Amino acid sequence: MKDPAYYPSWKNWSKYGKYIAYFAEYIRYRDWKSLKAALRYVLFNKPTYATWKAKSAMGYFFIRKGTTDFQFINYAYEKRVRNYLKDLVASGKIDVFIDIGACIGEYDIWLARHGIYCIAFEPVNHEALRENILLNQLENRIKVYPFGLGSKQEKVSFEIMGTVTGSSRIDRYAKDGNIPIERLDDMLPELGIDFNSQFVMKLDVEGMETEVLDGARYFIANAKHLKIIFEKYEHDDTVNNKLSALASFSFHRIDRYNYVATKFYS
Repeated sequence: MKDPAYYPSWKNWSKYGKYIAYFAEYIRYRDWKSLKAALRYVLFNKPTYATWKAKSAMGYFFIRKGTTDFQFINYAYEKRVRNYLKDLVASGKIDVFIDIGACIGEYDIWLARHGIYCIAFEPVNHEALRENILLNQLENRIKVYPFGLGSKQEKVSFEIMGTVTGSSRIDRYAKDGNIPIERLDDMLPELGIDFNSQFVMKLDVEGMETEVLDGARYFIANAKHLKIIFEKYEHDDTVNNKLSALASFSFHRIDRYNYVATKFYS
């Protein structure tokens, strides 16, 4: 039985441009194993059952067997988001990257390689995240917290996707959860936050966005330079409304699903 997450299909002709972009990136870095895995995934909707080390524009990564890690490390994945961040780095408009739902750390490793300090929160894939940080020798540039963020301190269960691990989400119906959730505001003393820094926060929390923001009210109110990247689906203004209730933001669309909110600070 498949995970209830997106699966590609060779029958979907509208996606062929995207698939070619992925394949071209694998060829560029001579990552033949990831190319083979991607083809298998598109044609048969089956992940690879091997483990290997891969190189991409994002850095070096361990690809775990039975996962789609090979997809996340490809620059073509969320390419417009990556181009947006690349422009911020080039223009000196980012000092600290806060990655909430960091998965295997592909964004953190890529940005840390460009001199950006990264803070990563990841409740499910944190072991793979740490391994990738060590592989890239970026222990001093990326701080990892192996838990999720929300509106209150609690312990929860996750519905963990076996293949598309980045789509794992909280299961509110399960009992006896053992995965910790913290509030970002409670973490600020330990993080040593300088509110004058230029922050970019990325939310990839599978429906937990407003809870994360509720637990970050103080941070959002006091950060002078803040951009928040989040997923927004058509006719759903939940995150927009929550952010607008916390501070003054402008909103800009990056790609089909991702938006950026830029705070006005007076």
